[in-house]
Amino acid sequence: MTDQPYDHTITEMLQTAAELITLKPKAEWPAWVMFLLSELQSITPAQSYVDLLAQVQEAIAGQLAELAS
Repeated sequence: MTDQPYDHTITEMLQTAAELITLKPKAEWPAWVMFLLSELQSITPAQSYVDLLAQVQEAIAGQLAELAS
Protein backbone atom coordinates (compact mmCIF):
# COMPACT_ATOMS: atom_id res chain seq x y z
CA MET A 1 0.00 0.00 0.00
CA THR A 2 1.43 3.36 -0.93
CA ASP A 3 -0.99 5.45 1.14
CA GLN A 4 -0.18 3.85 4.49
CA PRO A 5 -2.19 5.58 7.23
CA TYR A 6 -0.47 6.34 10.52
CA ASP A 7 -1.75 6.51 14.06
CA HIS A 8 0.83 5.99 16.78
CA THR A 9 -1.36 3.81 18.99
CA ILE A 10 -2.87 1.67 16.23
CA THR A 11 0.48 1.29 14.46
CA GLU A 12 2.23 0.18 17.63
CA MET A 13 -0.52 -2.29 18.54
CA LEU A 14 -0.65 -3.81 15.05
CA GLN A 15 3.14 -4.08 14.89
CA THR A 16 3.07 -5.92 18.22
CA ALA A 17 0.27 -8.18 16.97
CA ALA A 18 2.27 -8.92 13.80
CA GLU A 19 5.32 -9.81 15.86
CA LEU A 20 3.27 -12.11 18.08
CA ILE A 21 1.60 -13.78 15.09
CA THR A 22 4.97 -14.52 13.49
CA LEU A 23 6.01 -16.33 16.67
CA LYS A 24 3.24 -18.84 15.98
CA PRO A 25 3.63 -21.68 13.47
CA LYS A 26 3.27 -20.40 9.87
CA ALA A 27 0.23 -22.62 9.40
CA GLU A 28 -1.62 -20.48 11.99
CA TRP A 29 -0.83 -17.09 10.43
CA PRO A 30 -3.85 -16.99 8.07
CA ALA A 31 -6.20 -17.92 10.91
CA TRP A 32 -4.91 -15.00 13.00
CA VAL A 33 -5.39 -12.58 10.11
CA MET A 34 -8.89 -13.97 9.62
CA PHE A 35 -9.51 -13.50 13.34
CA LEU A 36 -8.69 -9.80 12.99
CA LEU A 37 -11.07 -9.55 10.04
CA SER A 38 -13.83 -11.30 12.00
CA GLU A 39 -13.31 -8.83 14.85
CA LEU A 40 -13.77 -6.00 12.35
CA GLN A 41 -16.86 -7.73 10.93
CA SER A 42 -18.46 -7.91 14.37
CA ILE A 43 -18.40 -4.10 14.74
CA THR A 44 -18.87 -3.00 11.14
CA PRO A 45 -22.08 -2.60 9.14
CA ALA A 46 -22.47 -5.44 6.62
CA GLN A 47 -21.95 -3.37 3.45
CA SER A 48 -18.97 -1.57 4.93
CA TYR A 49 -17.41 -4.93 5.75
CA VAL A 50 -18.03 -6.20 2.21
CA ASP A 51 -16.39 -3.02 0.89
CA LEU A 52 -13.45 -3.52 3.26
CA LEU A 53 -12.92 -7.10 2.09
CA ALA A 54 -12.97 -5.97 -1.54
CA GLN A 55 -10.39 -3.28 -0.81
CA VAL A 56 -8.19 -5.73 1.11
CA GLN A 57 -8.49 -8.26 -1.72
CA GLU A 58 -7.40 -5.61 -4.22
CA ALA A 59 -4.46 -4.53 -2.01
CA ILE A 60 -3.33 -8.14 -1.58
CA ALA A 61 -3.54 -8.74 -5.33
CA GLY A 62 -1.42 -5.64 -5.84
CA GLN A 63 1.20 -6.83 -3.37
CA LEU A 64 1.31 -10.27 -4.98
CA ALA A 65 1.75 -8.73 -8.42
CA GLU A 66 4.52 -6.48 -7.13
CA LEU A 67 6.32 -9.40 -5.48
CA ALA A 68 6.00 -11.50 -8.63
CA SER A 69 7.69 -8.88 -10.79
